[in-house]
Amino acid sequence: MNAIEEMKKKRFQFLHRLYELTGGDEFKWFDRFQIGKELGFDRDLTTKIAHYLKGEGLIEFRALGGIIGISHGGVREVEEALSKPDTPTYHFPPVNIISVGQMISSQIQQTSPEATQVVTIGESRHEELKEVIQLLKKSIEQLGLSPQQKSDLQAEIQTIDAQMSSSKPKATIIIECLGTIRRILEGAASNTIASGLLSKIVALLGG
Repeated sequence: MNAIEEMKKKRFQFLHRLYELTGGDEFKWFDRFQIGKELGFDRDLTTKIAHYLKGEGLIEFRALGGIIGISHGGVREVEEALSKPDTPTYHFPPVNIISVGQMISSQIQQTSPEATQVVTIGESRHEELKEVIQLLKKSIEQLGLSPQQKSDLQAEIQTIDAQMSSSKPKATIIIECLGTIRRILEGAASNTIASGLLSKIVALLGG
C-alpha cells in the first residue's frame, strides 16, 4: 500500500472510531488525541488527520484542546462506506481493504452539552498540567499583569486546581480555563516569563 492509500486508511480508521464512539450523534464530543492514542497515532499524525477531516466537512472542532465531534457529512460518509464495503467513497478506499477492527478496552469517555462527565485526562498530561499550574503560581507576581488580569488568572488557576483534585476532572472546563489563561498571557507576551509560560499552555492545548 502506497503512502497516499495508507494515509486514507488512517483517516477512515479515525473517522470510523469517532462514529463508533458517538453512535452517529452529532452532539457528542471527544478528545481527538485520545482517539489517536487508541489507534496508535502520534499527536502530529492525529492533528494532520483531524485538520484534513475538518477541511472536508467530516468532523467539527467543538472546543480548544482537541475536542471534536462528527458532522452530518461524516456520519453519511462512514455509513456509506460500511453499507457498501466493496465500493470506495469520495474520500476513502473500500472498507474491506482498510479492514476496520473493533477497539478493545477503550478509555475514552463521551461528552455532550448535557453530559456530567467528559474525556479523561491521561496521567502524563495530568502531570504536565500540574507542572504548568505550579509555574504560574510561582511566577504570577513577575508577569507584569494588571490587577484585573492577575485576579482573572488566579480565578482560572483555582478552577483548574479544583478540577484536578476531583476524581473525575472535566476536561472541557480545564480546557476553557487554559484558553482564558492563554489569552491573559498573550496580553503580556513581551514579558519573557509570560512568553515561556504561554508556549507551555499552547502545547497543552495542542497548538
